[in-house]
Amino acid sequence: MKMKLSIASALIILIAYSCANTKNEQQTVSGKIDNASGRQIDLIGFVNGEPDTLGTEVLNESGEFSISVNTGRLSFYQLAVENNGALVLVFDSTESPVIEADLHYINKKYSVKGSKDSERICELFNQSVDYETKLDSAMKLMRDAATTGDNATRLELSVYYNDLRKEYKDYLLNFIDADTTSAANFSVLQRLDPKQDGEYFIKVRNGLAPRMQGNVFFDQLANNVAKIEHEMKMNASTGIGKQAPDIILPNPDGEEIALSSLRGNYVLVDFWASWCKPCRMENPNVVKLYNKYKKDNFEIYGVSLDRNKDKWVKAIAQDNLTWKHVSDLQFWNSAAAKLYNVTSIPFTLLIDPDGKIIEKKLRGQALKNKLESIYGY
Repeated sequence: MKMKLSIASALIILIAYSCANTKNEQQTVSGKIDNASGRQIDLIGFVNGEPDTLGTEVLNESGEFSISVNTGRLSFYQLAVENNGALVLVFDSTESPVIEADLHYINKKYSVKGSKDSERICELFNQSVDYETKLDSAMKLMRDAATTGDNATRLELSVYYNDLRKEYKDYLLNFIDADTTSAANFSVLQRLDPKQDGEYFIKVRNGLAPRMQGNVFFDQLANNVAKIEHEMKMNASTGIGKQAPDIILPNPDGEEIALSSLRGNYVLVDFWASWCKPCRMENPNVVKLYNKYKKDNFEIYGVSLDRNKDKWVKAIAQDNLTWKHVSDLQFWNSAAAKLYNVTSIPFTLLIDPDGKIIEKKLRGQALKNKLESIYGY
């Protein structure tokens, strides 16, 4: 499930973005864990991303503990209670977190004081558990309704489920907006889609830069965000309503054909390849539509991501693709694919007679419906 944030995934995410200690100042990690008398508790730190046990203690009869630790810069830690779960903390040399938990519910609820970032992580985790529980319950009820054939209940639950997912997504976005400098936002980003929520990746990068710049894991995040920014820029330049950048590539005979040479027609730019099974499955539908509308100024400009010319030409003949075809035979390094930021195929763009992009990713029924709306039949 896209929005699911389990304790295991949260721990993996936060561990991956741990920060190295740089300064020796002693603090304590202390607190009380009910129903855990006699259990061993370990405080695990991370130096250059590698785990290191910093302190171990056996909980007393009251479940109380206090572990001394030397730290400096903002760092992530894991407080593990044998095989019964773990909590994630993040603090620097000015803070000494105090934790309260119950071993029976450690993977559901806990509280922490004395560390702002740890408190934010706790808030995120506790709230996420609430959403996950509700989403899992709704999903189970939907499956039960589907099994029994209760379509009315299933549809009602589907609406509730989708509304709850949106509510959860809004919570995550608002969580970042409330404090873009919080280290807890590392975990939130793992629940978001960079293609849909790129601006939030940028917000987190910018918000954390003053606190974590120069750290190897922050630099990794910054590099990933730079790629997201580049993709956003590319998408903006080839978005709907934009003038389609020109493509000039050779056809199978070596003759260069420019996309702009088809100006005055509606043009479907079709990125495909002979080795792409979904592309080949879609081709009969495209052939049918081309034959229907080619007399009315409808053209197709096929851009192949093949690297073997013989296979490319053979696929054109086998699938009866009688429109214009071009390729530089550079596979995913195709200049045209990079120009249009094509990362998967089939990928299509529909361009109007003035050369402007009017739609993307049209296939099957969606392409049929769009052309019918343009031509009126």
